[in-house]
Amino acid sequence: MMLLRLKSQDLFGSIPVEFSICSFRVIFSGYFCSDQRCWYFHRVRLTLIALFSLITLLSSAQNIKSVLDRGDRSFAKGDYKTALQIYQSAEKLAPSDAKVKYRIGTTYLSAGAEVKALPYLEDAYRLQPEVDPDIDYFLGLALQSNFRFSKAVEHFKKYKSKNKKLALIADHKIRECRLGDSLMANPVLCVVKVLEWPINSPYQDYGPALPADESQLIFTSARDTSKFDKKNRSIFEDVVRSKREASGWSVPEVISPRINDTFHDAVTYLSPDGKTIFLYYERGNGDIYTSTFDGTDWSNPVSMGPEINTVSWETSGCLSADGNKFYFTSDRPNGWGGLDIYVSTRLANGAWGKALNLGPEINTPGNEDAPFMHQDGTLYFGSDGLPGLGDFDIFKSEWKGGKWTKPQNLGYPINTPKFENYFFLSQDKKRAYFSAVRQDGVGNSDICFVTFLDPPPKKETPVVVAKVEPVKEKPMGDEFADAMVSLQKDLGFASQLIGKVIDADDAKALKAQITLVDNKTNTVMERVYSNDSTGEFKIVIPHGGNYGINTSVDGYLFNSLNFEVPMYSDFQEIETAILMQKVIVGSKAVMKNIFYDIGKAVLKNESIGELEQIIDLMETNPGIKLQVNGHTDNSGDPQTNKTLSLKRAETVMNFLIARGINAERLRAVGYGKERPIVSNDDEQGGRAINRRTEIEVLENQVEVKK
Repeated sequence: MMLLRLKSQDLFGSIPVEFSICSFRVIFSGYFCSDQRCWYFHRVRLTLIALFSLITLLSSAQNIKSVLDRGDRSFAKGDYKTALQIYQSAEKLAPSDAKVKYRIGTTYLSAGAEVKALPYLEDAYRLQPEVDPDIDYFLGLALQSNFRFSKAVEHFKKYKSKNKKLALIADHKIRECRLGDSLMANPVLCVVKVLEWPINSPYQDYGPALPADESQLIFTSARDTSKFDKKNRSIFEDVVRSKREASGWSVPEVISPRINDTFHDAVTYLSPDGKTIFLYYERGNGDIYTSTFDGTDWSNPVSMGPEINTVSWETSGCLSADGNKFYFTSDRPNGWGGLDIYVSTRLANGAWGKALNLGPEINTPGNEDAPFMHQDGTLYFGSDGLPGLGDFDIFKSEWKGGKWTKPQNLGYPINTPKFENYFFLSQDKKRAYFSAVRQDGVGNSDICFVTFLDPPPKKETPVVVAKVEPVKEKPMGDEFADAMVSLQKDLGFASQLIGKVIDADDAKALKAQITLVDNKTNTVMERVYSNDSTGEFKIVIPHGGNYGINTSVDGYLFNSLNFEVPMYSDFQEIETAILMQKVIVGSKAVMKNIFYDIGKAVLKNESIGELEQIIDLMETNPGIKLQVNGHTDNSGDPQTNKTLSLKRAETVMNFLIARGINAERLRAVGYGKERPIVSNDDEQGGRAINRRTEIEVLENQVEVKK
């Protein structure tokens, strides 16, 4: 027995067993026995347990290392999907391993999933702050992409202190974060929407080019999966065209066999009359070509000539308003950075003259790309070298006093910490199109549509749920989204309600105004309109609040929905059909955003927005009389419940009277548990639904025809 004990001990060298596997020391001491043989027996047994445990740990560590090595090889090839699957299998073996967390986080980050990357990188840093020399940089990137600018700055500063040679990169990221805070505090008055299918596909869609009348949308798309680029592991891009129709954009089609070849081709600009197009081809090192439309088809593209196309990389270009200057991008030698913007003037013989660099006022050590010259002479372009929120942002500059003005960032929500480029602005400056990578995007990059809003009156007043005007008088331009809604959508802290608004009697599609109201502040956060012919709509529901959605159509009772989604819930697409009841005798609508203190008839402040809607309904329809119905579930004393339901209905009625509604047009009734609409067998799907306040039409002197 002694020999075995000594041999077991020798496996650990001269270090005693209890120090080799320190986690076993407490267990070992508990087995001491006065019987010497018993003492040896337990000592040997525990030594073997420690040995086997150590072998298991070493084997597990070796196994994890092997798994991580396989994942690293896939990551190095840019195969992030496979790498992520491998790293996730390692996470099952070692759920608290900092290196595993770090790799999963950086893979999500490289794949553009910054929201998913952040918690893994935060966990890796918490578990082991020195897990990798670049942890502070990548964690800073993830924080920046999630709009947590102050925290990102902290990590970029730490990265700078450890990597003096990379101080310029860290300083640039710090400037981006500080600018981001400023731009977020002063958002642009606009609504940004990612265009849906058929414009955007699950792949690459970018470079919107439109004529002055915006009757067609020409863009670059990698949606034809039969054309695969094996060398770059991507789909070859084509130039496609969509027509504006009454129901929306048509399904895009390849623009012309004369323009689309078997390799990558892209559109960079379309003249305002729609008759001249500029294209990018991977000929040489990448050149710009032009084609004209004869009314039937496009001509064979021709090169822009030696002053534009060189042995360097020329990527995009556009014409000035008078057509005599061509602004384009190139990475030719003696520039200010990577891609720079140049200008060439048309000569008397029609050829393009010597190209001139726009200089350091526009160009930076980074890249400037996709110039677009508006009819008013303002130059719009993308840049990753100018101060932005991150990646490429869109900027503008004007030619004044013989020089270009300092480029101005277009601001949030057009620009975000992700990619934005390829900007087009309508001639009246009320609409714009651009390409972006968004959290709520359809594909890898998408075409976005911007509606610019008029500035509010100088005198600022609180925005409360306003009087709803007849929807038919509301132009589509009145749609808007509060900056906070846009922010939460970009962060991934929001869901989306998708549905149709239809007549409850005949299922006819209705054009309706759908309004999102923050019940806590009684503030309108977003307003959209359903499609005229289909009744379809989409509206964002931010996470982490109590929101009411009110749907209004002239001649109908308004519809009320309530949503309260926890902040860190996953994104959801919630489908619904909103049934609208005509304002006729007997019609009822449940008020889902009227709230009371528990067991009391006292209205909560969160009810104000819904009560304002009832007031507006009665003012818009002066011939109606309403009955407010109070209901409870079947729990508790029936008589107490009936009394409570009546008091609650009376509270609502009294509020309306106090706000100017004639008392003769109102009546309150308490039904208690007498009129359930579902079974009371359970809470969530039963009793909670039965506890409700309704409005019911008693009289309508000007009834809507059925």
